[in-house]
Amino acid sequence: MTTFNAENERIKRKYFEWEKEANGKGDKTIDNIRRAVHLFEQSTKLKSFKLFNKDAAIAFKKELRTKKNQRTNDFVSKTYLLHTTRFLLGFFKWLSSQNGYKRKICLSDIAYLNLLDKDVQIARSSKSKRFPTVNQILRVIKNMPADTEIQKRNRALIAFLILTGIRVNAVVSIKLKHIFLEEGYVEQDPNEVKTKFGKRITTYFFPVDDYFTEVFVDWIKFLKNEKFFDFEAPLFPKTSIALDQNDQFKRDQLDTAPWQTTTSIRDVVKEAFISADLYYYNPHSFRNTLVKLAYELCKTPEEFKAWSQNLGHNNPLTTFTSYGHIEEFNQGEIIKRLGRH
Repeated sequence: MTTFNAENERIKRKYFEWEKEANGKGDKTIDNIRRAVHLFEQSTKLKSFKLFNKDAAIAFKKELRTKKNQRTNDFVSKTYLLHTTRFLLGFFKWLSSQNGYKRKICLSDIAYLNLLDKDVQIARSSKSKRFPTVNQILRVIKNMPADTEIQKRNRALIAFLILTGIRVNAVVSIKLKHIFLEEGYVEQDPNEVKTKFGKRITTYFFPVDDYFTEVFVDWIKFLKNEKFFDFEAPLFPKTSIALDQNDQFKRDQLDTAPWQTTTSIRDVVKEAFISADLYYYNPHSFRNTLVKLAYELCKTPEEFKAWSQNLGHNNPLTTFTSYGHIEEFNQGEIIKRLGRH
């Protein structure tokens, strides 16, 4: 049974190269585009892209709406539908300008990949996000043991996440030399740190509970004074796996190499929250926690701009729209409070 169309594969490679080299798309985005195009090919049973027409577009959308989320077994979200169809719109618009496809693909047919306005509105609407309070994170850290090297690392990791709001992709690549304790900031150099869009970000420690700072400072001192790590060492080294005297694997020592993926970070946070009898909040949700804190502390546009910039956002609107959702109950309290002024 044929599992690919050679002609399609050739033009896809050309398109992915164009997206990366000419359009500046990252590997993650290209992977998402690749999956969207693959889904379309499956719906047409690998027919040539030259046969694309409005009927194929309509049939694909109909089939896509019946797709199930493998994890939840629910129908895929409107957001998923929007992203998938937008990736395909971009692909076929580009394809319609290529030799051998110009006379085969009609722009008016490509438009049939668009979703209903109602579906687009639902996909773009803000969703209620769950995130921990600062006090919950404080409870988590105070509940964590700090006897072994690994336990010290795990506790410091969670303290670092709330102190900085740094994305987990950046955390795995940060080194000791990027930490400036006296000035209280982290330098995210895109030449060495995996920042979003390759931006250089200077992140000062957010004004959360001093206990977080104490835990993190103790960790830095431990790495320098007891482990004798140099400035090129990772801030959060992975766990060393070695055999003990009984030929059993032990995991109580630090390696000198960094984590290679973000999975271990998520596992640490998950275990810590569950151990504290709390709902698991993923590391990225800490950024929502910090924006909620900004609403309480920032009194001027300048202050909120600085807070937003500290999160790595060039535009405060990004902070508002991506992380600044206000729950309905809180929305009501704010409106009622304003009415009493």
